[in-house]
Amino acid sequence: MFILLAGGLLVIIVAVIVAVVSSVASAVAAESDTTE
Repeated sequence: MFILLAGGLLVIIVAVIVAVVSSVASAVAAESDTTE
């Protein structure tokens, strides 16, 4: 049971990290587009 809980938490953490990285990457891309 604990393994399932830890696995679910890990999936949520990974999803949050991916969302943050992708939003930062798109912000950087938009910034670099406006700079050029």
